[in-house]
Amino acid sequence: MKAWGFVGGFLAALLSGAILAVSRDTGHLGWLVLIGPVPLLIHAARSQHPWRLFGLALLTGVMAETGPILYYGKLLPLIYAIAVFQGLLFALSVLFFRGLYNRTPAAAVIGFAAMTAGSEYLYSLVSPNGSFGALGYALVDVLPLLQAASLGGVPLLSFLAALIPAGLAVAILAPSDKLAWAAWTVPTLAAMAFGLWQMAQPQGPTTRVALLSDDRYAGRIYREPELNPEIVSAFTAQIGAVTADKPQFIVLPEKILQSADAFKLSGVTVVAGTDEPVDGGRYNAARVYALNTEPRLYLKQRMIPGLEAEYTRGTEPLVFDGIGVAICKDMDFAPVLRRYSGAGILLVPAWDFEKDARLHGRMAVVRGVENGFSIARSASQGLMTISDAHGRILAERASAREPRHLVHDVPAGKGGTVYTRIGDAFAWLTLILWAGLLLLLLRRKL
Repeated sequence: MKAWGFVGGFLAALLSGAILAVSRDTGHLGWLVLIGPVPLLIHAARSQHPWRLFGLALLTGVMAETGPILYYGKLLPLIYAIAVFQGLLFALSVLFFRGLYNRTPAAAVIGFAAMTAGSEYLYSLVSPNGSFGALGYALVDVLPLLQAASLGGVPLLSFLAALIPAGLAVAILAPSDKLAWAAWTVPTLAAMAFGLWQMAQPQGPTTRVALLSDDRYAGRIYREPELNPEIVSAFTAQIGAVTADKPQFIVLPEKILQSADAFKLSGVTVVAGTDEPVDGGRYNAARVYALNTEPRLYLKQRMIPGLEAEYTRGTEPLVFDGIGVAICKDMDFAPVLRRYSGAGILLVPAWDFEKDARLHGRMAVVRGVENGFSIARSASQGLMTISDAHGRILAERASAREPRHLVHDVPAGKGGTVYTRIGDAFAWLTLILWAGLLLLLLRRKL
Protein backbone atom coordinates (compact mmCIF):
# COMPACT_ATOMS: atom_id res chain seq x y z
CA MET A 1 0.00 0.00 0.00
CA LYS A 2 2.87 2.38 0.83
CA ALA A 3 4.46 1.71 -2.55
CA TRP A 4 1.14 2.27 -4.30
CA GLY A 5 0.72 5.50 -2.35
CA PHE A 6 4.01 6.78 -3.72
CA VAL A 7 3.26 5.57 -7.25
CA GLY A 8 -0.19 7.14 -7.11
CA GLY A 9 1.26 10.44 -5.93
CA PHE A 10 3.91 10.35 -8.65
CA LEU A 11 1.29 9.70 -11.31
CA ALA A 12 -0.88 12.51 -9.90
CA ALA A 13 2.10 14.87 -10.05
CA LEU A 14 2.88 13.89 -13.64
CA LEU A 15 -0.75 14.25 -14.71
CA SER A 16 -1.12 17.68 -13.11
CA GLY A 17 2.24 18.77 -14.52
CA ALA A 18 1.35 17.60 -18.02
CA ILE A 19 -2.00 19.42 -17.99
CA LEU A 20 -0.41 22.61 -16.69
CA ALA A 21 2.43 22.32 -19.22
CA VAL A 22 0.01 22.42 -22.15
CA SER A 23 -2.24 25.07 -20.66
CA ARG A 24 -0.09 27.54 -18.77
CA ASP A 25 1.64 30.00 -21.13
CA THR A 26 1.67 27.71 -24.12
CA GLY A 27 -1.32 28.22 -26.36
CA HIS A 28 -5.00 27.71 -26.85
CA LEU A 29 -5.70 25.39 -23.90
CA GLY A 30 -5.47 27.90 -21.09
CA TRP A 31 -8.81 26.83 -19.64
CA LEU A 32 -7.18 23.56 -18.59
CA VAL A 33 -5.44 25.35 -15.72
CA LEU A 34 -8.85 25.20 -14.04
CA ILE A 35 -8.48 21.43 -13.67
CA GLY A 36 -4.70 20.95 -13.91
CA PRO A 37 -3.81 20.95 -10.20
CA VAL A 38 -6.79 18.76 -9.19
CA PRO A 39 -5.04 15.32 -9.23
CA LEU A 40 -2.09 16.58 -7.20
CA LEU A 41 -4.29 18.46 -4.71
CA ILE A 42 -6.39 15.34 -4.11
CA HIS A 43 -3.19 13.42 -3.39
CA ALA A 44 -1.89 16.27 -1.21
CA ALA A 45 -4.95 16.21 1.05
CA ARG A 46 -4.41 12.50 1.72
CA SER A 47 -0.62 12.53 1.92
CA GLN A 48 1.09 11.63 5.19
CA HIS A 49 4.56 12.51 3.91
CA PRO A 50 5.05 16.28 3.59
CA TRP A 51 8.61 16.11 2.26
CA ARG A 52 7.67 13.56 -0.36
CA LEU A 53 4.69 15.72 -1.28
CA PHE A 54 6.96 18.74 -1.56
CA GLY A 55 9.16 16.92 -4.07
CA LEU A 56 6.20 15.81 -6.14
CA ALA A 57 4.69 19.30 -6.12
CA LEU A 58 8.04 20.81 -7.13
CA LEU A 59 8.13 18.41 -10.09
CA THR A 60 4.63 19.51 -11.10
CA GLY A 61 5.48 23.19 -10.70
CA VAL A 62 8.58 22.95 -12.88
CA MET A 63 6.68 20.99 -15.51
CA ALA A 64 4.15 23.83 -15.56
CA GLU A 65 6.94 26.13 -16.76
CA THR A 66 7.60 24.08 -19.90
CA GLY A 67 6.39 26.86 -22.18
CA PRO A 68 8.77 29.62 -21.03
CA ILE A 69 11.66 27.14 -20.94
CA LEU A 70 11.01 26.19 -24.58
CA TYR A 71 10.54 29.81 -25.63
CA TYR A 72 13.48 31.44 -23.88
CA GLY A 73 15.87 28.67 -22.78
CA LYS A 74 18.52 29.33 -25.41
CA LEU A 75 18.18 33.10 -25.43
CA LEU A 76 17.81 33.78 -21.68
CA PRO A 77 19.39 30.97 -19.61
CA LEU A 78 18.12 32.66 -16.43
CA ILE A 79 14.70 31.24 -17.32
CA TYR A 80 15.77 27.88 -15.84
CA ALA A 81 16.33 29.43 -12.43
CA ILE A 82 13.03 31.29 -12.71
CA ALA A 83 11.26 28.03 -13.57
CA VAL A 84 12.68 26.35 -10.46
CA PHE A 85 11.67 29.35 -8.35
CA GLN A 86 8.14 29.25 -9.74
CA GLY A 87 8.03 25.53 -9.08
CA LEU A 88 9.13 26.15 -5.51
CA LEU A 89 6.30 28.63 -4.94
CA PHE A 90 3.81 26.14 -6.35
CA ALA A 91 5.14 23.38 -4.09
CA LEU A 92 4.83 25.58 -1.01
CA SER A 93 1.25 26.49 -1.96
CA VAL A 94 0.40 22.78 -2.24
CA LEU A 95 1.82 22.17 1.25
CA PHE A 96 -0.21 25.14 2.48
CA PHE A 97 -3.32 23.58 0.97
CA ARG A 98 -2.56 20.27 2.69
CA GLY A 99 -2.02 21.88 6.09
CA LEU A 100 -5.27 23.84 5.90
CA TYR A 101 -7.29 20.94 4.52
CA ASN A 102 -6.49 18.84 7.57
CA ARG A 103 -8.18 21.55 9.64
CA THR A 104 -10.83 23.25 7.52
CA PRO A 105 -11.39 22.28 3.84
CA ALA A 106 -12.96 25.67 3.01
CA ALA A 107 -9.86 27.42 4.32
CA ALA A 108 -7.71 25.17 2.13
CA VAL A 109 -9.58 26.34 -0.96
CA ILE A 110 -9.21 30.02 -0.10
CA GLY A 111 -5.65 29.59 1.16
CA PHE A 112 -4.37 27.92 -2.00
CA ALA A 113 -5.83 30.70 -4.13
CA ALA A 114 -4.66 33.50 -1.84
CA MET A 115 -1.11 32.18 -1.66
CA THR A 116 -0.94 31.68 -5.41
CA ALA A 117 -2.12 35.20 -6.21
CA GLY A 118 -0.33 36.86 -3.32
CA SER A 119 3.07 35.27 -3.95
CA GLU A 120 2.83 36.12 -7.65
CA TYR A 121 2.06 39.71 -6.78
CA LEU A 122 5.01 40.03 -4.40
CA TYR A 123 7.28 38.53 -7.03
CA SER A 124 5.99 40.97 -9.66
CA LEU A 125 7.03 43.91 -7.46
CA VAL A 126 10.70 42.93 -7.65
CA SER A 127 10.89 41.01 -10.92
CA PRO A 128 12.47 42.79 -13.91
CA ASN A 129 9.76 41.04 -15.95
CA GLY A 130 6.77 42.37 -14.01
CA SER A 131 3.82 39.99 -13.87
CA PHE A 132 5.24 37.79 -16.64
CA GLY A 133 4.38 34.15 -15.92
CA ALA A 134 1.38 34.82 -13.69
CA LEU A 135 -1.14 31.99 -13.67
CA GLY A 136 -4.03 34.35 -14.42
CA TYR A 137 -2.88 35.01 -17.98
CA ALA A 138 -4.00 31.49 -18.88
CA LEU A 139 -7.61 32.71 -18.60
CA VAL A 140 -7.22 35.14 -21.50
CA ASP A 141 -9.47 32.97 -23.69
CA VAL A 142 -12.04 32.30 -20.93
CA LEU A 143 -13.77 35.58 -21.68
CA PRO A 144 -16.39 35.66 -18.90
CA LEU A 145 -13.72 35.12 -16.24
CA LEU A 146 -11.25 37.42 -18.01
CA GLN A 147 -13.49 40.42 -17.31
CA ALA A 148 -12.57 40.13 -13.62
CA ALA A 149 -9.27 41.77 -14.58
CA SER A 150 -11.15 45.07 -14.82
CA LEU A 151 -11.85 44.74 -11.07
CA GLY A 152 -8.68 43.26 -9.61
CA GLY A 153 -6.14 42.90 -12.39
CA VAL A 154 -4.10 39.76 -12.97
CA PRO A 155 -4.03 38.97 -9.22
CA LEU A 156 -7.79 38.40 -9.32
CA LEU A 157 -7.43 36.22 -12.43
CA SER A 158 -4.72 34.16 -10.71
CA PHE A 159 -6.90 33.88 -7.61
CA LEU A 160 -9.77 32.47 -9.67
CA ALA A 161 -7.45 30.19 -11.66
CA ALA A 162 -6.24 28.64 -8.39
CA LEU A 163 -9.54 28.80 -6.51
CA ILE A 164 -11.50 26.70 -9.00
CA PRO A 165 -9.19 23.63 -9.12
CA ALA A 166 -8.76 23.76 -5.34
CA GLY A 167 -12.54 23.85 -5.00
CA LEU A 168 -12.97 20.95 -7.41
CA ALA A 169 -10.42 18.89 -5.49
CA VAL A 170 -12.18 19.51 -2.17
CA ALA A 171 -15.57 18.81 -3.76
CA ILE A 172 -14.28 15.36 -4.76
CA LEU A 173 -12.71 14.77 -1.34
CA ALA A 174 -15.56 16.14 0.81
CA PRO A 175 -18.69 16.39 -1.35
CA SER A 176 -20.97 17.10 1.62
CA ASP A 177 -18.97 20.07 2.97
CA LYS A 178 -21.30 22.97 2.18
CA LEU A 179 -18.89 25.64 3.41
CA ALA A 180 -16.16 24.34 1.12
CA TRP A 181 -18.58 24.37 -1.81
CA ALA A 182 -19.52 27.97 -1.05
CA ALA A 183 -15.87 29.02 -0.73
CA TRP A 184 -15.27 28.53 -4.45
CA THR A 185 -18.67 28.46 -6.18
CA VAL A 186 -19.87 31.82 -4.85
CA PRO A 187 -16.81 33.81 -6.07
CA THR A 188 -16.73 31.90 -9.35
CA LEU A 189 -20.39 32.43 -10.15
CA ALA A 190 -20.13 36.09 -9.17
CA ALA A 191 -17.15 36.52 -11.50
CA MET A 192 -18.97 34.74 -14.33
CA ALA A 193 -22.10 36.87 -13.88
CA PHE A 194 -20.07 40.06 -13.86
CA GLY A 195 -18.15 38.93 -16.92
CA LEU A 196 -21.25 38.19 -18.95
CA TRP A 197 -22.73 41.57 -17.97
CA GLN A 198 -19.49 43.36 -18.81
CA MET A 199 -19.20 41.75 -22.22
CA ALA A 200 -22.71 42.95 -23.09
CA GLN A 201 -21.79 46.59 -22.52
CA PRO A 202 -21.49 48.74 -25.68
CA GLN A 203 -18.16 50.13 -26.78
CA GLY A 204 -17.28 53.45 -28.35
CA PRO A 205 -16.88 54.61 -31.95
CA THR A 206 -14.43 52.78 -34.18
CA THR A 207 -11.11 53.93 -35.59
CA ARG A 208 -9.58 52.17 -38.58
CA VAL A 209 -6.04 51.01 -37.85
CA ALA A 210 -3.50 49.32 -40.12
CA LEU A 211 -0.70 47.15 -38.70
CA LEU A 212 2.39 46.59 -40.85
CA SER A 213 5.30 44.18 -40.49
CA ASP A 214 8.24 42.81 -42.45
CA ASP A 215 10.53 40.40 -40.59
CA ARG A 216 13.30 40.82 -43.13
CA TYR A 217 14.16 43.98 -41.20
CA ALA A 218 13.55 42.78 -37.64
CA GLY A 219 16.36 44.15 -35.46
CA ARG A 220 18.66 44.93 -38.36
CA ILE A 221 18.73 48.69 -37.87
CA TYR A 222 20.83 48.24 -34.71
CA ARG A 223 23.59 46.38 -36.56
CA GLU A 224 23.19 48.05 -39.97
CA PRO A 225 22.07 51.67 -39.53
CA GLU A 226 22.95 52.31 -43.17
CA LEU A 227 19.83 50.29 -44.06
CA ASN A 228 17.52 53.03 -42.80
CA PRO A 229 16.74 54.49 -46.26
CA GLU A 230 15.94 51.01 -47.61
CA ILE A 231 13.70 50.19 -44.64
CA VAL A 232 11.89 53.52 -44.84
CA SER A 233 11.36 52.99 -48.57
CA ALA A 234 9.98 49.48 -48.01
CA PHE A 235 7.51 50.63 -45.38
CA THR A 236 6.58 53.72 -47.37
CA ALA A 237 5.51 51.36 -50.13
CA GLN A 238 3.46 49.36 -47.62
CA ILE A 239 1.85 52.53 -46.32
CA GLY A 240 0.93 53.50 -49.85
CA ALA A 241 -0.61 50.08 -50.42
CA VAL A 242 -2.90 50.26 -47.36
CA THR A 243 -4.06 53.86 -47.80
CA ALA A 244 -6.80 52.58 -50.10
CA ASP A 245 -8.35 51.04 -46.97
CA LYS A 246 -8.42 54.53 -45.42
CA PRO A 247 -6.80 53.80 -42.06
CA GLN A 248 -6.59 56.67 -39.60
CA PHE A 249 -3.51 55.21 -37.90
CA ILE A 250 -0.73 52.91 -39.07
CA VAL A 251 1.48 51.01 -36.61
CA LEU A 252 4.94 49.60 -37.40
CA PRO A 253 6.89 47.14 -35.19
CA GLU A 254 9.38 47.98 -32.46
CA LYS A 255 12.96 49.05 -33.31
CA ILE A 256 12.30 48.66 -37.03
CA LEU A 257 14.05 51.86 -38.27
CA GLN A 258 15.93 54.94 -37.09
CA SER A 259 13.85 57.81 -38.40
CA ALA A 260 11.29 58.37 -41.14
CA ASP A 261 10.23 61.98 -41.64
CA ALA A 262 8.95 60.87 -45.06
CA PHE A 263 6.03 59.20 -43.27
CA LYS A 264 4.61 62.65 -42.52
CA LEU A 265 3.74 63.00 -46.19
CA SER A 266 1.51 59.94 -46.22
CA GLY A 267 -1.51 61.84 -44.90
CA VAL A 268 -2.03 59.14 -42.24
CA THR A 269 -0.75 59.21 -38.67
CA VAL A 270 2.05 56.64 -38.46
CA VAL A 271 3.40 55.18 -35.21
CA ALA A 272 6.83 53.70 -35.91
CA GLY A 273 9.12 51.85 -33.52
CA THR A 274 12.61 53.36 -33.72
CA ASP A 275 16.10 52.46 -32.54
CA GLU A 276 18.05 55.70 -32.29
CA PRO A 277 21.62 56.43 -31.13
CA VAL A 278 21.45 59.49 -28.86
CA ASP A 279 24.25 61.17 -26.86
CA GLY A 280 26.32 58.06 -26.37
CA GLY A 281 23.28 55.93 -25.58
CA ARG A 282 20.20 54.77 -27.43
CA TYR A 283 16.46 55.33 -27.55
CA ASN A 284 13.98 52.50 -27.94
CA ALA A 285 11.20 54.80 -29.00
CA ALA A 286 7.95 55.18 -30.85
CA ARG A 287 7.64 58.25 -33.04
CA VAL A 288 4.23 59.45 -34.13
CA TYR A 289 4.42 61.01 -37.61
CA ALA A 290 1.56 63.18 -38.81
CA LEU A 291 1.16 65.77 -41.55
CA ASN A 292 2.29 69.34 -40.68
CA THR A 293 3.28 68.52 -37.10
CA GLU A 294 6.51 67.68 -35.31
CA PRO A 295 6.73 63.94 -34.49
CA ARG A 296 5.61 63.01 -31.00
CA LEU A 297 8.17 60.94 -29.10
CA TYR A 298 7.49 58.10 -26.68
CA LEU A 299 10.35 56.31 -24.89
CA LYS A 300 9.91 52.70 -23.83
CA GLN A 301 9.64 52.54 -20.05
CA ARG A 302 10.54 48.90 -19.40
CA MET A 303 13.49 47.12 -20.98
CA ILE A 304 14.37 43.45 -21.45
CA PRO A 305 16.92 42.60 -18.73
CA GLY A 306 20.40 42.16 -20.14
CA LEU A 307 19.44 42.80 -23.75
CA GLU A 308 18.50 46.48 -23.56
CA ALA A 309 20.77 47.86 -20.84
CA GLU A 310 22.13 50.63 -23.04
CA TYR A 311 18.73 52.20 -23.74
CA THR A 312 17.46 55.30 -21.95
CA ARG A 313 14.22 54.48 -20.16
CA GLY A 314 11.20 56.72 -20.51
CA THR A 315 9.14 57.78 -17.53
CA GLU A 316 5.90 59.15 -19.00
CA PRO A 317 2.97 57.70 -20.96
CA LEU A 318 1.94 59.18 -24.30
CA VAL A 319 -1.77 59.87 -24.79
CA PHE A 320 -3.30 62.19 -27.38
CA ASP A 321 -6.86 62.50 -28.68
CA GLY A 322 -7.91 59.30 -26.90
CA ILE A 323 -4.99 57.34 -28.38
CA GLY A 324 -2.19 55.90 -26.24
CA VAL A 325 1.22 54.64 -27.34
CA ALA A 326 3.30 52.01 -25.53
CA ILE A 327 6.04 49.56 -26.58
CA CYS A 328 6.21 45.76 -26.22
CA LYS A 329 7.78 45.08 -22.78
CA ASP A 330 5.81 47.94 -21.21
CA MET A 331 2.76 45.69 -21.50
CA ASP A 332 4.18 43.24 -18.94
CA PHE A 333 3.83 45.85 -16.20
CA ALA A 334 0.33 46.66 -15.00
CA PRO A 335 1.38 49.84 -13.12
CA VAL A 336 2.76 51.33 -16.34
CA LEU A 337 -0.53 50.91 -18.19
CA ARG A 338 -2.72 52.15 -15.35
CA ARG A 339 -1.25 55.60 -16.07
CA TYR A 340 -2.83 55.75 -19.54
CA SER A 341 -5.86 57.69 -18.36
CA GLY A 342 -8.01 58.93 -21.22
CA ALA A 343 -6.89 56.31 -23.75
CA GLY A 344 -9.63 54.34 -25.49
CA ILE A 345 -7.23 52.70 -27.97
CA LEU A 346 -3.59 51.75 -27.39
CA LEU A 347 -1.15 51.48 -30.31
CA VAL A 348 1.80 49.18 -29.57
CA PRO A 349 4.93 48.58 -31.66
CA ALA A 350 6.43 45.26 -30.51
CA TRP A 351 9.07 42.66 -31.24
CA ASP A 352 8.70 39.07 -30.04
CA PHE A 353 10.82 35.90 -30.20
CA GLU A 354 8.69 33.92 -32.68
CA LYS A 355 7.93 30.98 -30.34
CA ASP A 356 6.42 33.26 -27.70
CA ALA A 357 4.28 35.22 -30.17
CA ARG A 358 0.94 34.15 -28.74
CA LEU A 359 2.07 34.18 -25.12
CA HIS A 360 3.39 37.72 -25.20
CA GLY A 361 0.63 39.05 -27.40
CA ARG A 362 -2.09 37.69 -25.12
CA MET A 363 -0.44 39.24 -22.05
CA ALA A 364 -0.91 42.60 -23.75
CA VAL A 365 -4.60 41.81 -24.33
CA VAL A 366 -5.08 41.47 -20.56
CA ARG A 367 -3.74 45.00 -20.04
CA GLY A 368 -6.57 46.26 -22.23
CA VAL A 369 -9.21 44.48 -20.14
CA GLU A 370 -7.65 45.77 -16.93
CA ASN A 371 -7.83 49.38 -18.06
CA GLY A 372 -10.70 49.51 -20.52
CA PHE A 373 -8.95 50.15 -23.82
CA SER A 374 -8.66 48.32 -27.12
CA ILE A 375 -5.20 47.39 -28.37
CA ALA A 376 -3.62 47.36 -31.83
CA ARG A 377 -0.24 45.63 -31.50
CA SER A 378 2.17 45.09 -34.39
CA ALA A 379 5.08 42.75 -33.64
CA SER A 380 8.09 41.69 -35.63
CA GLN A 381 8.61 37.91 -35.42
CA GLY A 382 5.23 37.64 -33.75
CA LEU A 383 1.60 38.52 -34.32
CA MET A 384 -0.26 41.57 -35.51
CA THR A 385 -3.21 41.59 -33.14
CA ILE A 386 -6.25 43.80 -32.65
CA SER A 387 -8.32 43.23 -29.52
CA ASP A 388 -11.17 45.14 -27.93
CA ALA A 389 -11.49 46.37 -24.35
CA HIS A 390 -13.16 43.08 -23.34
CA GLY A 391 -10.28 40.97 -24.62
CA ARG A 392 -11.99 39.69 -27.77
CA ILE A 393 -9.57 39.15 -30.64
CA LEU A 394 -11.03 41.11 -33.55
CA ALA A 395 -8.30 40.36 -36.09
CA GLU A 396 -4.91 38.67 -36.09
CA ARG A 397 -2.18 37.77 -38.54
CA ALA A 398 1.35 36.41 -38.17
CA SER A 399 4.32 38.43 -39.34
CA ALA A 400 6.68 36.91 -41.92
CA ARG A 401 9.84 37.59 -43.89
CA GLU A 402 7.84 39.58 -46.38
CA PRO A 403 5.58 42.64 -46.27
CA ARG A 404 2.41 41.91 -44.34
CA HIS A 405 -0.44 44.08 -43.13
CA LEU A 406 -3.68 43.88 -41.19
CA VAL A 407 -6.41 46.52 -41.39
CA HIS A 408 -9.41 46.56 -39.07
CA ASP A 409 -11.84 48.89 -37.33
CA VAL A 410 -11.00 49.21 -33.64
CA PRO A 411 -13.77 50.19 -31.19
CA ALA A 412 -12.68 52.63 -28.51
CA GLY A 413 -12.91 51.33 -24.97
CA LYS A 414 -14.40 53.56 -22.32
CA GLY A 415 -11.00 53.89 -20.67
CA GLY A 416 -10.65 53.63 -16.93
CA THR A 417 -12.00 50.72 -14.88
CA VAL A 418 -12.38 49.85 -11.23
CA TYR A 419 -8.88 48.34 -11.43
CA THR A 420 -7.50 51.54 -12.97
CA ARG A 421 -8.83 53.48 -9.98
CA ILE A 422 -8.08 51.14 -7.07
CA GLY A 423 -4.95 49.50 -8.44
CA ASP A 424 -3.72 46.41 -6.63
CA ALA A 425 -6.16 46.56 -3.71
CA PHE A 426 -7.29 42.98 -4.40
CA ALA A 427 -3.68 41.78 -4.48
CA TRP A 428 -3.17 43.24 -1.01
CA LEU A 429 -6.37 41.51 0.12
CA THR A 430 -4.90 38.17 -0.96
CA LEU A 431 -1.79 38.92 1.07
CA ILE A 432 -3.93 39.64 4.14
CA LEU A 433 -5.88 36.42 3.62
CA TRP A 434 -2.69 34.45 3.14
CA ALA A 435 -1.09 35.91 6.27
CA GLY A 436 -4.22 35.35 8.35
CA LEU A 437 -4.58 31.72 7.30
CA LEU A 438 -0.87 31.13 7.86
CA LEU A 439 -1.15 32.48 11.39
CA LEU A 440 -4.17 30.25 11.95
CA LEU A 441 -2.21 27.25 10.73
CA LEU A 442 0.81 28.03 12.89
CA ARG A 443 -1.34 28.63 16.01
CA ARG A 444 -3.07 25.31 15.56
CA LYS A 445 0.30 23.58 15.22
CA LEU A 446 1.66 25.28 18.33
